[in-house]
Amino acid sequence: MFFKCIGIFIILLILFRGFLYRLVVNYLPIDVRNNISLTDKKLIMEINEQVKGQTLNIDEIISLSNKITSKKLNFTFNRISSNPNRITQLKKANCIGYSSLFNSIGNYLIIKQNLTDEYEFKHLVGKLAIFGFDIHNLFNNPFFQNHDFNQIRNKNTNEKYFVDPSLRDYLRIDYVKFE
Repeated sequence: MFFKCIGIFIILLILFRGFLYRLVVNYLPIDVRNNISLTDKKLIMEINEQVKGQTLNIDEIISLSNKITSKKLNFTFNRISSNPNRITQLKKANCIGYSSLFNSIGNYLIIKQNLTDEYEFKHLVGKLAIFGFDIHNLFNNPFFQNHDFNQIRNKNTNEKYFVDPSLRDYLRIDYVKFE
């Protein structure tokens, strides 16, 4: 009976991980990074091949940007380039690189799909707060000073989605909560 309850609890945690994460963790804004245009010809050819002849909506653009970012990168705690046109060859990135690549792919797809009047991707820098407590205060290492993620905004309705591509890669949580 005990193991059955533990098993059910673990399954519920897995199924509701996104909801629970958004309930507990808030992203707090501190800065915006410049968008970097995608110029990596090999990556552009791959993207073009995947979307050939398709009309994508914003959810599909976000999903494809996450999928490609996850496929191309593995997380590292080391200091490494965050230029999206370089990190695909390195195959490693920290949260800055993940967000930078996701942002560049998303913006490229928005342009390709003629949605620049409707949507924009922004590369944001923030702090993570668990139940309102800034967790970055717990670390002395400069690596844990802040955290990068992205905002996708509908320019017509001002509706916003927030995506943490490194979190999405490892925990499969698609959206985060921003305050």
